[in-house]
Amino acid sequence: MTTRAREKKQGFTLIEVLIVIVISAILATVAITYNSVSRNQIALSVETAKVEETLLSAKNLAIASYVGSPATCAYGVAFNVASNTYSVFAYQPVPYDPSTSTLPCPDPADVTAIGPDQITAYSPGTWEVPLANGVHFASSTNGDALIIALFYPPGPATLLSTDGSVFADSPASSTFLDPSTPTKVYLVTADGKSSSTVLVNPGGQISL
Repeated sequence: MTTRAREKKQGFTLIEVLIVIVISAILATVAITYNSVSRNQIALSVETAKVEETLLSAKNLAIASYVGSPATCAYGVAFNVASNTYSVFAYQPVPYDPSTSTLPCPDPADVTAIGPDQITAYSPGTWEVPLANGVHFASSTNGDALIIALFYPPGPATLLSTDGSVFADSPASSTFLDPSTPTKVYLVTADGKSSSTVLVNPGGQISL
């Protein structure tokens, strides 16, 4: 057997094995990073659609309540940026008395603020719904990040707020904006590489 044939029969050299290991490690790192980014982007798309659908649901509840339950004046959605959760709530500015046939609801033009004592959870399944892992709410340098959207029948009139909170752990009231000011729900992936918004304008239009 020749020397060249014996060298071929000995298999891979140490350097060749090391090169294969290094290349494999690089490919594995790229694959893991790509999968993580892809998961975050998919989660962002799903959560954006869910937020839009939740806002539309609250708006539809307000329209339906005009001929429905007298125990609720309006419906809305609250966004808790600190905990990355959102909630559908019923607006009840005064305690409901079952002995009366209607709830005394103020005119929407007179509603300037809303506090935690004026809301109740619409349902356990729509209260403090968490965003998916890899996605969170973001603030805005324009000061237009939506915190409260309140839909007031019969229109429904749309009242929007970018400050305060209606959650019990933050007793500050939320002040509603001038009726010509649009707002957005800002969402971003945990790595900050992708973002999306849901626009809510004072006319009640909700869009991505």
